[in-house]
Amino acid sequence: MDTTRPGAVSALLAAPHLVDVAAPGMEGLARWLAGAGADVTGSVPADLAGSPVVAALEAGGVRVHVGFDAAHVGAERSTVVWSGVVVGPHPELDRARVLGLPVLGRAVALNTIAARTGAVTVAVAGSHSTATAAAALAHVLDDGHTGWILNTPARVGAPGHAAAGHRIVIDLCPDNGTHEAAPPFAWQHLPAPHSPLAEPRYAAALIMSTGANAPHFEDPVAGLDAAERVARRADTVVLPIWDKSAALLRDRLTGRPGPNVVTVGLDTSSTVQVTHLTRTAAGFRIVLRHQGAGHSFDVPVAGRHHALAVCAAIATALVIDADPRAVVQRATAFPGAERCLATVGTEGGVTVVDSRARHPHEIAQDVLEAARLLTEGSLLVVLELDGLARAGAHAEEIGEALADADLALLLPVSTPLTRHTVPDPLDAIEQAALQHLDAGAVHRLRSGPGDADTVQQIDDMVTEGDLVLVVGTGQAEQLAPRLLAHLAPPTAPTPQS
Repeated sequence: MDTTRPGAVSALLAAPHLVDVAAPGMEGLARWLAGAGADVTGSVPADLAGSPVVAALEAGGVRVHVGFDAAHVGAERSTVVWSGVVVGPHPELDRARVLGLPVLGRAVALNTIAARTGAVTVAVAGSHSTATAAAALAHVLDDGHTGWILNTPARVGAPGHAAAGHRIVIDLCPDNGTHEAAPPFAWQHLPAPHSPLAEPRYAAALIMSTGANAPHFEDPVAGLDAAERVARRADTVVLPIWDKSAALLRDRLTGRPGPNVVTVGLDTSSTVQVTHLTRTAAGFRIVLRHQGAGHSFDVPVAGRHHALAVCAAIATALVIDADPRAVVQRATAFPGAERCLATVGTEGGVTVVDSRARHPHEIAQDVLEAARLLTEGSLLVVLELDGLARAGAHAEEIGEALADADLALLLPVSTPLTRHTVPDPLDAIEQAALQHLDAGAVHRLRSGPGDADTVQQIDDMVTEGDLVLVVGTGQAEQLAPRLLAHLAPPTAPTPQS
């Protein structure tokens, strides 16, 4: 394989096997690798057999095995990549150790691509809140010569795409898996001659946020340190300074040796200024000013924070010298990121909206700053939290994030752990929410999002004119379309998800 041309994969990733290849973030990695010429195999849980995501992977050239079996990992594989959502022994990872194959976490695989492809890498990073920005950046740079590896694609888009050109957009946000526990060996296992790996370099890095995000970054300093490490691997770093944590990173970087620092913000001191941001019937009307020129466009996204994320993406495209007219034209056609405050539909006068928010700041923005503005009726938030570690560490913030809801419906926390000794974090979240909501406004649903009874319980609480915001990244992904189908008349066609 020719590893000298831009975009080619290295020998380490020439024939990878991806454990749980349909997991968030893994699908995009697999599709990019296959498109770049790698011989990619992967495994999925048995319940995904015949699913649309498996069909899309196979159409993209990935050979998908159903179930997790050591026989799926042969000596011809160049490495095994895992997503992080692994608890205890795993037959495929254990087989890789027996064969002496390199075992990489997904983050290490991304770093390998950035270090070894020879392509111009544009990274989107942050402790949280990168999904819309990364999807928008890939969209506005999609000139036929730009590929991408995303955790979350644009609506009706693909999470991974390998182009024949010289540029790759990569979403480095850690929130691609629950990460409750690691397998019984290190995050990366690299026998010689693969260790140590080369350090990645980025032509540009858009860093959306820093700060705590358990279990990845336990406190704000850890998040800030991690963001600085990414920034110092970039030639140019773009910081949206409406986020106070990104402004802290600017203060660390400015006036010191390191990357060229570009700011995007609402004030005149910003390198790229957002001079106009107003709501329209379809989304937002935006005007950016860069190097004395104004660029105006409309984006059909809900929520001011999602519109600002698009601004950050466009600012990044402008400062790396992409064609401004083409960028603005593509921005207007950006449909929003998948499940990022997306309206699924309306049935019986009840509107159902989908959110993939995981961090408490994201939940607060989707609930307080966006969903409340989408309805004049009651706002019901159905929340499936992701991971006991995150839910427990951020319980008070999560409870406060629900303050503007009329009803908060809490589903059991999604976790791959079958046995644990930690208290149920929903107890603390419920108490924190009740500091802001009336008694009786917080409900613990009796079953999980995959159970028919959950849909019926929600139906019992809604009336015409209400909006239901479904928040979560586990089984909650299927809850919004199931709820919409339940609310529809019996003769209505079943919505596709």
